[in-house]
Formats: sequence, structure tokens, C-alpha cells
Amino acid sequence: MASFGKLRALVGRDFLVIKRNALMLLFILLLPVAFSIIFASFKEVIPKSTPASVIKADANVSDADMRFATFTILSQFCSPTVDSREDAFRKLSREESYFIVSVPAGIREGKGNLTIYVDHSLSPLAEVSDYVVEILKYELGKVGLNPEITVEKMGRRIMPIEYFTPGVFMILLAIAGILIVPFNSMKDSDMMSRVLSSVNIWEFIASKLLFSLVIALIQIVILLATEYYLEMPVMGVNTASVLTAVLISFAFTSTGLFVAFALKLSNTARYICSLLFGVITAFSGALYPPGFLPSYLQPVPKILPTYYALVVLRGFAVKGTAESLLEDYIGIVVIWFILSLALFYYFVRRFRDG
Repeated sequence: MASFGKLRALVGRDFLVIKRNALMLLFILLLPVAFSIIFASFKEVIPKSTPASVIKADANVSDADMRFATFTILSQFCSPTVDSREDAFRKLSREESYFIVSVPAGIREGKGNLTIYVDHSLSPLAEVSDYVVEILKYELGKVGLNPEITVEKMGRRIMPIEYFTPGVFMILLAIAGILIVPFNSMKDSDMMSRVLSSVNIWEFIASKLLFSLVIALIQIVILLATEYYLEMPVMGVNTASVLTAVLISFAFTSTGLFVAFALKLSNTARYICSLLFGVITAFSGALYPPGFLPSYLQPVPKILPTYYALVVLRGFAVKGTAESLLEDYIGIVVIWFILSLALFYYFVRRFRDG
């Protein structure tokens, strides 16, 4: 039987290995916190921070009716904003708003028909739209009103797995660009100066971008083949979605490698890349709709270019969103790639020149 001292030494050695593994630390320490926050947001049927748009059903709706619907009723269970009809449906298509409530004239007296619009391709919300109706009935009933409520589901109905597949793609691209390629470069840190002195910097950069893309594509092809074999819904492959995926792959790789070279391929770079991967996974909407996050966390996705990248990828690959609706989001992704590529080039050159 092993002595307690030897057992403690062996356990201590395992803890030491974990301490040196940034990604393992991330999973052990941050994932429970992330899941706790997510589960806590569902104390109600839908999180109170869920973004919603409020519009007038017609020109006869008074400002008093709108204030009553927005502040007395809707604000009790979601986060409503008053929008024009055009802006509301634009926000719904861009996942900035998760449902629209059309307010009829005379709602304060219980008159008219309340209409809720949801995007059928925004699967997590379309699945709970009936709950939204029940909550609305409950809140209106508390003030003695019982108007008719209908739900209009717009767009193509998709399964939850279709909605989240682009998020899985995003994670695979991030694994290749933020983890695999930078970590490989860190392992070669002793000979990196010699490698860089023997090739043109742009050749080196192109090789890293291409390698990362190939690694990601291998994983993606395996995923799609598995889904096809199991007769599951698969993500649409078209020119726009492919170009978006390539652009995201290049942006991830440039970001991961500029961090690695900025920190001179050190262990600190490994920690930062791992932390970056965790933030991207948790807050880009890859596995959880950002609008369902607690209100104090909802600003976080909006400062990440990966959030906009995922909306674009999902829009093109799953929802069939028109490019004109996502022009500014596409611009954000392009700027992200250009900036990260420029920083990658700068820090590689600085590393080479010593």
C-alpha cells in the first residue's frame, strides 16, 4: 500500500501539470462559473434581459398605449425598446431583437389584438414563443385585461441543431487559429528565428494561415459528413458562407499568432490564447444566444468581433439573410482580419529582428 507521502506527491504532481496547462485551468475554473451564470439567467421562463422590440400596429396607436405596453407590461419579463416597424424587423433579422410585439390601439382598455413576431430561424426563441404568450397573458391579467394574442413565425423553420451548427464551426475555426497553430509555433520557439531568417515574412504568414485553414476544414468536413451520415440537418454551403468561414479562419489565426509573437512565444502567450478561446466560446453566441445572457453580461458580446462574425456566418449558411442586412457586420469582420493581420506582421518582424 502506497504511503500517504508518496500519494500526496503524486497528486501534487498532477496539480502541477494542470497549473502549467492554461487550457485545462480554463476548463476547471471558468466553465462552472459560466454554466452557473447561464443557468441563473433562467430563473424565469425566459431571461428578463431578453431583447424585444415594440411597434405600433397602426397609426391610431397612442403614445400612452405604447408606454403602457412597454413599461407596465413588457418590462416585467423582457428588455423592450420602442422601434419603427422597419427597424424592428431589421433587428429581428440581425438577432439584435428576439421578438417583436405589435401593440394595437386601445390596449389599455384590453381592446385589439396583440401580435408577437418571432424569427422561425432563431430556433431558441421560436421554441419558447408559446411561453412568451403565456407570460403576456399573465402580466395583462394582473391589470385586469384579456386581449387576444397571436404569434406570427417568420422565415424558414430550422431545428435547434441547425441554429447551433455555425457556432460549432466557429469553435472549430477558433481551435485551429487560436490554439493549435499558435501552440505549434510556441513549441518551435527555439528555432523560430532561424526559420524566419530563411523565408520571406509574407511567405511565413501565408503558410500559417493556410495550415490553420486546412486543419479547420478537416474538422468541418468530418462534422458535415457525420451529420449527413446520421441524416441530421446540415449547414448550407454556398459562396457567401464559404468566404465568410475562410475570412473568420484567417482572422482567428492572425489574432492567435500576433498574441503569440507579441509575447515572444512564451508560456504567457499560451495562457492568453487559452483565455481568449474561452471568452470567444462563452460570449460569441456559439453555444448560447447572447440575448439570453444576464443584462450585466450582454455588452460583452457586442465588443467581440467574433459575435458579428457568427451572426454573418449563421445568416448566410442557415437563414438565407440578404447581404444588405449585414453589410456593417461584414465590415467589422473584415476590419478585424486586417488589423489582426497587420499586428501579426508587425510582431513577427519584430521577433525576427530581435
